[in-house]
Amino acid sequence: METQEISDLFPLFHNLNTETLEWLLSMGESDNYESGERIITEDDWGKAIYLIVSGWVKLENIYTEETVTVEIIGKGGCVGEAGILSTLNGNSQVVAISAVEVFTISAQRFLQILFRDSQIQNRFLKLMVSRVTEFQKYCQFHRQTGKVRLATVLISLADKYGEITETGVKLYHFQSQDLANLAQLSLEECELIITKLKNKGLISIKYHDHILYISNIKQLHHIIGKLGNE
Repeated sequence: METQEISDLFPLFHNLNTETLEWLLSMGESDNYESGERIITEDDWGKAIYLIVSGWVKLENIYTEETVTVEIIGKGGCVGEAGILSTLNGNSQVVAISAVEVFTISAQRFLQILFRDSQIQNRFLKLMVSRVTEFQKYCQFHRQTGKVRLATVLISLADKYGEITETGVKLYHFQSQDLANLAQLSLEECELIITKLKNKGLISIKYHDHILYISNIKQLHHIIGKLGNE
């Protein structure tokens, strides 16, 4: 990675001076994973922060008889940061959804970064607060209809990681089960809602290329009742 790339890609490091960015790059290392590979195992939490340079990963909670997807993270996102400050997520793992490049900084070195730069400290604190806020909203999720929950998931992914194209907002074509987990739906409910969204022209899917386009994000906002006054 180059200094400008890490500055542009990750909000934690945006517009830092060149010296600090070079120091950051010297503290980590790049790794590549194929779809289905585990990036963080149950025993890895707290060892490092993982910055997603390209591709998609999912955070799964592990139960006795199943694993449940609780978050999808794309290019420019990070995972493992909370584990540096606590021992949470011990029953969780992170798995590559697609081919992924990850820039990894060990916990010890990342703490050195926080102590060295107050700007990164502030941004990291805001990131942790946003995580708590998202969790609080997620706890109220079950009160919404299934259609609203799935639309909310798609809009959230689009806002965080979507790429704007002429066809619409470009996302990865995630497995229906992953979207069902995120939206707290059964697989059958999720697939039925996806079919309805496709039929209404709100989303389109290129199966061979593993791409999902949100063709009409304004209408998705209408579904969740948050469209601006336009």
